[in-house]
Amino acid sequence: MRRLRVAALMLGALAAAKVGTQEYLYRSGTQDVLISAYRDRAIQACQKLPRSQGMITNTSAWSKPIDVRVVIGKSELDVWFWQVDSSLWEARYRNPYLYLANGDRLSSVTCEYDIVHGIASASRN
Repeated sequence: MRRLRVAALMLGALAAAKVGTQEYLYRSGTQDVLISAYRDRAIQACQKLPRSQGMITNTSAWSKPIDVRVVIGKSELDVWFWQVDSSLWEARYRNPYLYLANGDRLSSVTCEYDIVHGIASASRN
């Protein structure tokens, strides 16, 4: 009986490890594909911002961002998960965004590119 219980726990642990590995590989692959597909568009949109809305003076700093990451949803929007009828629900929980950090470490300005709408905006951290 004890051996059967140990075998069942080991099989459960292996199944959980398999599912976790598949989920990790899927998410990292999706992130890589989104970055490679939209990175150039995001850089162009960030460079077109009027001097990054007064935050940096050199718009060519976006040409070689020091960090590019994908984020699903905008956490700063004030929409609860159950408010599915809200016009901001998809922007809060569903839409993908590319965040680019410019090459100037002193100013720490990031450009947020909305992949769905093709709109960029800059913010100071």
